[in-house]
Amino acid sequence: MVSAAGVEIRFKMLNKMLNGWNFFRFVRLGIGTYLLMDGLRSGIWMFVLFGMIFILMTLFNFACCANGCTPDTNRNQHMEEDEVIFEEVKIKKQ
Repeated sequence: MVSAAGVEIRFKMLNKMLNGWNFFRFVRLGIGTYLLMDGLRSGIWMFVLFGMIFILMTLFNFACCANGCTPDTNRNQHMEEDEVIFEEVKIKKQ
């Protein structure tokens, strides 16, 4: 039996994979596909590894490319602002 929390997590991941596609996400997908195919064809496994990393970064939309890890702006909207009091400081000349 699948719990409600498990279904919610799967829905969020599917929503994250299908939404938010932009130009740079397609560029990362193209780079990852090229590196993966070139690595498989030439037998250079480092290219295969980097290709898989780029493809996973694209599918799950993580990393710092194209605002993948920007801070949540909604959280800052609910914070109260404190009143700041400034005091003027005068320097005595000798």
